[in-house]
Amino acid sequence: MTVDVALGPGSSTWDRLGQWRFLLVMHRALVLQAAHPAVGAAVAEFSVYNARPWRRLFRTLKSLQTYVYGSAAEQRRELARLERLHRRMRGTDGYGRAFDAGDTAARAWVHLTLFEAVLTMQRLGGEPLPDDETARFYAEWRRLGENFGLSAGDLPATHEEFRLYFDRVVTDVLEDNATVRDLLSGSIHRIPPPTGVPIPALVWAPLRYAVVTAVVQATAVTLPPVLRDRLRLTPVPGAGLLVDGLHVSVRLATALLPKPWRYLPFAAASIRAAETPRAEAVPESFFETVLDQNGDGTLRWNDVLAMAREISTHLDLDEEDEDHVHEAFRSWWEQMCSATGTPADSTMTAAAYHQALAAGRYPGPPDPERGYGAVAAAVRHLIDRDGNDEVRQDEYSRLLDHSPRRHELIAAMRELDHDGDGTIRGDELERALRDFLTGDRDLAAARHLFGRV
Repeated sequence: MTVDVALGPGSSTWDRLGQWRFLLVMHRALVLQAAHPAVGAAVAEFSVYNARPWRRLFRTLKSLQTYVYGSAAEQRRELARLERLHRRMRGTDGYGRAFDAGDTAARAWVHLTLFEAVLTMQRLGGEPLPDDETARFYAEWRRLGENFGLSAGDLPATHEEFRLYFDRVVTDVLEDNATVRDLLSGSIHRIPPPTGVPIPALVWAPLRYAVVTAVVQATAVTLPPVLRDRLRLTPVPGAGLLVDGLHVSVRLATALLPKPWRYLPFAAASIRAAETPRAEAVPESFFETVLDQNGDGTLRWNDVLAMAREISTHLDLDEEDEDHVHEAFRSWWEQMCSATGTPADSTMTAAAYHQALAAGRYPGPPDPERGYGAVAAAVRHLIDRDGNDEVRQDEYSRLLDHSPRRHELIAAMRELDHDGDGTIRGDELERALRDFLTGDRDLAAARHLFGRV
């Protein structure tokens, strides 16, 4: 189960798949997938999407983004999870036909419908991909499919062959079934309000009906005609123009946003992390960009205290841990004051700080009980909770669950996973934090944790 990361910044897939406007074609992709007999039967028998639609939607989006934007280790874990999940999804459908969610043809169809969904998104948005870009995108998507267990023979060789494959499957394989019918007229009309959104039932019911009707109509008008006829769908007059107008409007509106804002959270965090320079040395403005939290050109205890509060917020600390963090930051402040000759209740200038650096009075050797060393040790202890000197992504993901910048922090932490195995060594984390705190190294994760990003 080797994953060779085929994608990255600048790839056609990275640029397109994770955009918010992909949600406009997602229901259509789900209908195409569910219309495959093996997929529809497996979903009908084993999925609880109709009882937990929002949970299923969010997990599907997370899986899709991990599929594309995750690190090699994240992709390996996601592949293993999907393989375990699909291995158990087999049986006999209502027509007496055996089905297996791990069936190669079904998996290939699901994978390729996502490629086709992006093409549809581009076409409906008034910006269809030219042939050369389609070929580049398909080559990337095909390679990703091979990374996820599909062989070269399972996937059409070129995007031209894909079009023939797609038409053949739509014409000869796809069917109307219970899962498709549910997506078009069943549980979709019973979706509860999103968790945590206090919408009264009298408001939600008509709102849901209007939105669901629009979604079903948008799906119907964009499906291949042969499948639309098979599903007995009749779009209302003018639906095509409205759908085209919506897609074009959303494309133009999102194009005005900063690039990361156009993308779903996990994708946006990966894009930000990839675009953040990973310089080994911090520029001389470390004092101004990190230490001086309020930006007034000087450093006081309140600035250092603000960093302690920032960490406490990101890690959702209890009182005991918060006190320990504050003590460590107080020790760091006193160390800087001692090195610069600044009274602890006074104001430190940037000039005094840089003079202490130049004269070698600061930072000095690391001490886990005092100064910047105590801060690094405290943060390491909070992240490596079990003290086993290894921090897996699922551990720090849970730890950051309440952080207001959770996705950015998780993506930035990957910088410390040097071998891509999904694990950060505790001693490497502490050393990197010490280097950051003394201005010897830039560290995106620390910038997020300490503020001023």
